[in-house]
Amino acid sequence: MSTINKTFLRVLLAIACCIALAFSLLPQAEAAMRADVVTGKVTLNGQVIDNKNAKYPLLTYSNITYFPMTYQLSRFMGVETDWNNAAKSLNITAGGAQSAYVAETGKAQSGSVAVTPASYKISVNGAQINNKEEKYPIFNYNGITYFPLTWAYAVDSFGWSYQWDAENGLRIDTTTAPARLPTDPDTGNAALDKALTILNNKYATGGKYRGMLEGGGKKTSFDAALDVSSTPDVTTVKFTAEPFPFFDNGVSYFANYYAVKGGFASDEQIGISGNSPELGDVGYPIYAEVAVWAENSYIGKCFLDCQFTGARSKHITDFKRTAAVDSAETWTLHVSYAEDSFTGYTAELSVDTAKSAVTQIVIRTANYTLTMTPA
Repeated sequence: MSTINKTFLRVLLAIACCIALAFSLLPQAEAAMRADVVTGKVTLNGQVIDNKNAKYPLLTYSNITYFPMTYQLSRFMGVETDWNNAAKSLNITAGGAQSAYVAETGKAQSGSVAVTPASYKISVNGAQINNKEEKYPIFNYNGITYFPLTWAYAVDSFGWSYQWDAENGLRIDTTTAPARLPTDPDTGNAALDKALTILNNKYATGGKYRGMLEGGGKKTSFDAALDVSSTPDVTTVKFTAEPFPFFDNGVSYFANYYAVKGGFASDEQIGISGNSPELGDVGYPIYAEVAVWAENSYIGKCFLDCQFTGARSKHITDFKRTAAVDSAETWTLHVSYAEDSFTGYTAELSVDTAKSAVTQIVIRTANYTLTMTPA
């Protein structure tokens, strides 16, 4: 083979490789899925859905019924959708106002249809989900977002009544869902409510702190953090400290706020975790040791309790603004919190209203003082 031909082949091969590489770097379209138009009976809030003549029919995917999140049907179900065009994100929240059923009719559809998994960011009850990892992903059909009516979403996240049997098909009643609770503090004092809103926002986003626990003849400094994690049905706030000063072999406190009970506006369930040298179990609650360190462990729970979203602001039984210089304020709060035979604590909340920042929280019980400063 001549030198010219060899050179030509090398050039041709190089071009082919470049073309193949270019195609491999192109964005890949979302894999298409198939869903089926529902043929069985579906009753939503007592209304039997006429799926044969629906413009946007109910669909099934992997044996789960999906409903189209049209304006009319979403409001009939009490579901609110908030599309952020700038962020290309969709937030889906249950517990909104419900409206009457409005049929949206169109050309009759049947059989299997092609649907596309939603590729934009999606949050359910404020918790972002990884739609690619969901067993029953949210998808699009005919330009409409479709939502899966799984037990986890319908019951655990939204508080709906959910039934199915062969004779009556799927029956969902969203009117049983608890009303969404207000989230703004309501103490009757606008200035305090503003300070509490700053505190609540800090609590909900978590962060690092420098801590000091004084009492029992000891003074212990420690590094701490509030870590917040959410799923559509529960938000967990975890309070860790190193070294852990509240009871022997302790690791953390954690509070669970359930969406169907009002999220951060509800009364939390606070638990503890620790290490048990005797059993060798990490995360085993050391309740005997907590009992010995009763007030010491209680004040740690007080810090985790110290947020006043919505009706929780009623836990404040008395308050006074004790300092105010420019945008810096300090409020003394008397808080009702019954736990471990104790009934309440005092919190000194310092905020910078201009920066919307918490500068310090000091919690006091009869014999202990806990100072927490955002790091």
